[in-house]
Amino acid sequence: MDHLSHLLQGLGATFQWLHLSLLVLGVIIGVIAGALPGISFVNAMAMCLPFTYHFSPIASMMFLAGIYIGGAFGGSICSVLLNVPGDPDALPACWDGYPLTKKKGALRALSISITAGFVGGMTSALILAFGAPPFAKFALRFDQPEFFAATFLGLGGVLAISKSSLPVSLMSLFIGLAIGSVGADPLYGVNRLTFGQPLLESGVDFVVVMIGLYAIGEVVTSMAAVNFSTEVKDKAEMRMLPLRDLWALRATLLRGTAIGSVIGLIPGGGATVGALVAYGVEKQAHPRGKEFGTGVEAGLAAPEASKSATTGTAMIPMLTLGIPSSAASAIMLAALTLKGVQPGPLLFTKDPNLIYAIFAAFLVGNVLMVGISIIVAKFFGKLMSADAAIIGAFIVVFSLVGAYAVRNNMADVYLCIAFGVIGFACSRLNFPTAPLILGVILGPLSERYFMTSMANYDDNVWIFFQRPISCTIMIGALIFITWALFPGLTRKISGLFRRRSTAA
Repeated sequence: MDHLSHLLQGLGATFQWLHLSLLVLGVIIGVIAGALPGISFVNAMAMCLPFTYHFSPIASMMFLAGIYIGGAFGGSICSVLLNVPGDPDALPACWDGYPLTKKKGALRALSISITAGFVGGMTSALILAFGAPPFAKFALRFDQPEFFAATFLGLGGVLAISKSSLPVSLMSLFIGLAIGSVGADPLYGVNRLTFGQPLLESGVDFVVVMIGLYAIGEVVTSMAAVNFSTEVKDKAEMRMLPLRDLWALRATLLRGTAIGSVIGLIPGGGATVGALVAYGVEKQAHPRGKEFGTGVEAGLAAPEASKSATTGTAMIPMLTLGIPSSAASAIMLAALTLKGVQPGPLLFTKDPNLIYAIFAAFLVGNVLMVGISIIVAKFFGKLMSADAAIIGAFIVVFSLVGAYAVRNNMADVYLCIAFGVIGFACSRLNFPTAPLILGVILGPLSERYFMTSMANYDDNVWIFFQRPISCTIMIGALIFITWALFPGLTRKISGLFRRRSTAA
C-alpha cells in the first residue's frame, strides 16, 4: 500500500497545472520533432535541456519525459505516410507501414501504429512504476560480456530483416560495419579508415547515415519517379483500433512489447535496437513472415510496440543505478545532475516524490500522446496536400538541418548529402540498406563491448559463454540465427516434438 500511496501522490503532482502544462508541451514538441525528418526527438531534448535550468527537478522531468514519450511515436508518422523515418527507431515502420498505407490507406496504417505505440508505452510505464527495484537488481549484474551478447543478438537480426538474398544482405551489413568503424579507435584512439581526410576523423554518426539514405535518398528517388506522396494526400488520419482488431494482433503486440521492455533495460539497446529486433523476431514467428515488407499489419505493429516499450524500462537503470541506457535517458540524467540530484538506489528513500512523479509522468504522458499525435497527423495531412516539389524541399531542408544539429559539424552535412546519393543508387539497384544501417548502429557498440571484455577478462574469448546471463543471450542469438538460416530444420525439429507429444 505504501507503493500505491506514493504513486497516487505522484499522480497528484503530475496534475498540478504547471507540471501538466509542461508535460503536454513536451509531448507536443516530441511528436512534432519526431515527425519532422531529420529533427529527432533526442535532438529536441538536447536543445530543450537549457530551458530546464530554472525548473524544479519534477518540472524538468515532466517536460523532458513528454518529449521522450511523444518523440518515440512521432517518427512513425513520416515513416508510414512518406516512407521517410523521422527517427532512427522509426526505420522498421517504413518496411511494412508505407506499403500498408498504399494498400489500405493511411487511416488503417496510422491507427495500427498509434495503438501499438500506446500498448507498448503504457505497458512499459507500468513496468517502470511497479517493477523498478527487481529489474534494477537484474541489470546490476550486467557487465561488458552481457552488453556484447545483446549487441550480437541485434546484429544477428540482419538475417531476419533481409529482403534480398543472404549474401547481398551480409555484404550490406559488412559495409555498415566498415562505415561505423571510421574515425578514432574507441580503445586506442588511433584513426582508421579516414584515408587522411580530416572530414572523417570524427567518425560517421549513424543518424547522419540514416537521414541521408532514407530522407534525402527517398526524396530524390520519389522525385525521379514523379510520384512523390501522391498515394496518401488528404488521408493522414488515425484513431485507436477497435477491440476486435486489437485482439487479432494480440500475439504480435505481446512479443513486441516484451522485446522492447527487455531491450530498454540494457545500456546501448534503446528504441532503435528494440524496433529492429522485434521486427526480425516477428518475421520469423508470424505465419505471414515471408510476406513482410509488402504491407503486413503485424510487421508494423511489432516494432511500434517494441520501440515505445523501451521508453519506460530505459528509465529503470538510469533512476536506480545512475546508468542511462539510451541517449534520451542520458539527457534526463544530465537534467537531474544539474539540479544536484544523484540517481541511485538511495534516491527512492531520499526523494520518493520525485521518483513517483516520474512514474506518473510516463503513465499520463502515454495517454496524452494518443490525442496529440492524432492532431499532429492531421497537420501532416494538410502538409501533404501541397505540391510535391514543396514537400521534397521541406524534407531536404529539415534533413540537412537535422544532420548539422547532430554534432554541430558541417562535415555531417556533406556526409548526409553523400549518403543521399548512395541511397538513391541503392534504390535504383535494389540494394538493401536496412542491414547497412544496422551495421552502422550496432557495429561500434559491439566492438567497444568486445574490446573492453577482452581487456577486463585477460583476452578470454570464452567469457561470453562462462557467465550465465551472457551465455543465455548468446545461445538465444545462435538459436535465432539458426532459425533464420535453416527454417526447414526448425520446422522439422518442431514437428518431431509435436509427434513425440502426440505419441505420449
